[in-house]
Amino acid sequence: MANLTIKEVPPAVHDDLRQLARAQGKSLNAYILSVLEDDVAERARRRRMRETREEFEKFLVTLPRMSDSTRLIREDRDRLSR
Repeated sequence: MANLTIKEVPPAVHDDLRQLARAQGKSLNAYILSVLEDDVAERARRRRMRETREEFEKFLVTLPRMSDSTRLIREDRDRLSR
């Protein structure tokens, strides 16, 4: 497993991180690791969503163009209201 050193953390950020870690019953290291893991997972999820959307948009352009259904809906409503 790799090690990571973070330098020049502002005191206020360090204090907040320590308090958040304590509130979750974690060490500062465990808390920061969980925050980093969550961030990486969220970025991966967003990338997959973006890729899926791009694939979906490519698929949509392959579908045949549908005509406007307004006239058909109107006829159907008129028929049912008689």
